Amino acid sequence: MTVQEVKEKVLEVIISSTETEQTVTEETELFGDLGLSSVEVFVMLGELEDTFDLEIPASRLRTVRTANDLCELVIALLEE
Repeated sequence: MTVQEVKEKVLEVIISSTETEQTVTEETELFGDLGLSSVEVFVMLGELEDTFDLEIPASRLRTVRTANDLCELVIALLEE
C-alpha cells in the first residue's frame, strides 16, 4: 500500500466508524471538528487495527489531534 492509499483508507475508516455527515480531510480535528466521544474513538481505533492488521498503543495517541496525525501514526506503525 502506498502512503496515499493508507491515508485514504484511514479517512474512510474515520468516516465510517464515526458515522459523521461532515467532510473529513487530513486537516479535520478529531475532537474539535468531529466532537468524538471516547466510545467513538475506541470504535475507530478498533476498525483501524482490523483494517491494517496492527495494534495502536494508547501511549502513541497523545499527540494525535487531526486526521493527518492519525494517518501519520498508522503509517509509522506499518513501517515498524
